[in-house]
Amino acid sequence: MQISQWVVQIDMNAESMCGFLHVALQPHELSSSSSLPIAEIFYSKWQTTAHYTACQQCPSSSGFGGLFLLAFVGQRAAEAFYDVLACTKGPSLGMNFTLAYPYMILMHYDKLNLAAQYGVPTSLMCISIRLEDAGWLHKVFANALKVVEDAHCAKTDAEA
Repeated sequence: MQISQWVVQIDMNAESMCGFLHVALQPHELSSSSSLPIAEIFYSKWQTTAHYTACQQCPSSSGFGGLFLLAFVGQRAAEAFYDVLACTKGPSLGMNFTLAYPYMILMHYDKLNLAAQYGVPTSLMCISIRLEDAGWLHKVFANALKVVEDAHCAKTDAEA
């Protein structure tokens, strides 16, 4: 596989994964309370399309890259998701396999108070989607969402 094919595959995988997560995070019709662990998905296609397009080195490319951030409803949800997510953990972006890491904790640990003043949550997780099979990625992320959602529902039921 050549580099240009890798870029296309990464773009397709990331867009597919973000779309999957976006749909999965829509409120359930049968649920009266929210048990969704992820509060927001930060992906260039949705938040900064105009800026991203203006800075593209290869304007003919229609992809938005393999990076996105997940903001969780709280630190415990972020930790639980991270623990159960069956992908490699770490901040290196040069690999050809998917990586996840707690962005604020790893990159800005000494500035968490400053970030909080500007409303930046410590629960941000950076995901770098790469060349795995899209079906496998969906399964891995769906499993992590389900485990965290089930744990949140059990906690809510116990408190009631």
